[in-house]
Amino acid sequence: MGSSRGRGPRHGRAGATAAAPRDRSPRRAGRATTDPRPAPRWLPTCGAGGGSVTVSAVAESPRLPWRTIAASTVLALLAAAATVVLLADDADDGEVPPPVTLVPVDDVPTFDEATYTTFDGDEVPLSTVRGTPTVVNFFASYCVPCITEMPAFEEVYQGVRDGGQVAFLGLAVSDRQDDAQELVEETGVTYPTAEDEDGSVIAALEGVVLPTTVLLDADGEVVSRHAGELSADELRSLLAEELGVDL
Repeated sequence: MGSSRGRGPRHGRAGATAAAPRDRSPRRAGRATTDPRPAPRWLPTCGAGGGSVTVSAVAESPRLPWRTIAASTVLALLAAAATVVLLADDADDGEVPPPVTLVPVDDVPTFDEATYTTFDGDEVPLSTVRGTPTVVNFFASYCVPCITEMPAFEEVYQGVRDGGQVAFLGLAVSDRQDDAQELVEETGVTYPTAEDEDGSVIAALEGVVLPTTVLLDADGEVVSRHAGELSADELRSLLAEELGVDL
């Protein structure tokens, strides 16, 4: 897995009561990966420490356009992820996960049409990131490599936040809002985070796994797309090579 050539700030809900922290340690993740039930084919995370599913070879099919293949794969990813969340939910949790709304293939938005949702419920056009090169990171609380890489992204963000050379945006894909916000707090992330509730933004940017990191230039054009976990050093290298960010 690697990179290929090619913002709504985080807010908490006013008056919301913080849920008790969930155990997202590798030990818990390990139990999930040894579950005797067969794993879904397009599960966006497959094991602790950086596993993810790639389907890059399918993009070369001469029969279907890339946007159709990418959108179809994202739909399968989201359906599989929803199943895993339902099965893995703690028995004493007492919470019913929200239904996952999938985007029909024909309705995958363009960059200018795509919107994400702040944790306060406001819709923000993805196009508002134009004007500043931006790192868009797609994550979820049910994705082990996403959890692993988020502190690394925060580390890099702290080094560039005051320079104005690049902005960061984290988008939780088809996740429960409380879980996504809890993860952001637990990993110490301070860059803006919001929700890609139905996976339409990751589909618009042609991502097909979690985690996915997309680098956009100041015009909103994709200059790099990386599938899978990134370390702080790997992210710094991408920023320097693809966006010319002086680190």
